[in-house]
Amino acid sequence: MKDEIIQFLKENIIGKNLFTDDVVYQLDNGKLEGVYSDKIVFSDLAKTENGFGFNMTTVTHELIYNMNGKGSRMTIAKDYTGTSVFRYELAMRKSTNQMTGYMRCISTTVQNQTMEAVVCGIFDVNFDGKELKWQENQLLYRDNPIGDDNYKPVAFDAKVRFHLDKGKAVFEYLPTLWDVNPDTLAKSLSKDDYPAYISKER
Repeated sequence: MKDEIIQFLKENIIGKNLFTDDVVYQLDNGKLEGVYSDKIVFSDLAKTENGFGFNMTTVTHELIYNMNGKGSRMTIAKDYTGTSVFRYELAMRKSTNQMTGYMRCISTTVQNQTMEAVVCGIFDVNFDGKELKWQENQLLYRDNPIGDDNYKPVAFDAKVRFHLDKGKAVFEYLPTLWDVNPDTLAKSLSKDDYPAYISKER
């Protein structure tokens, strides 16, 4: 499976420019509203002894607005606009003949970013020759903004899929947000709900 995945990424994903149209989401019971869009490039594919790695560079435009009681945007609460580089590394496990790995942010220009020292584990990797899928579980917790310049501890899990649509590359990221108890690390499903992020080659 390893060599087939590397070939799929090399031929169809690496070096392509993908774009995410505006994604709108609400936080803190509707007190905040975010708008996110980006350009994504996958690069630096490297084969290792047991697996492979690659980078994902995102050029993002993300603003989070304070909302009034009538559902209208007021002032900007957070500006997460910037360029970030994420590193993916995966390897085959001889004990199970399955692939696992991790993803982390290795550099960013985003001010007051919340991805520093955050790692997501990758598992349930599947490739059927046409689409590559896996799941990501975030280790521990990261910050997520709430009103009045405060934050709460959360964790993002996600389902990820790479595939082609009429010969064009598509990257899908379907997040699930959990509130995290920082003392016990117990997770509970958050009331804040993020939509799917779908990036497409044009």
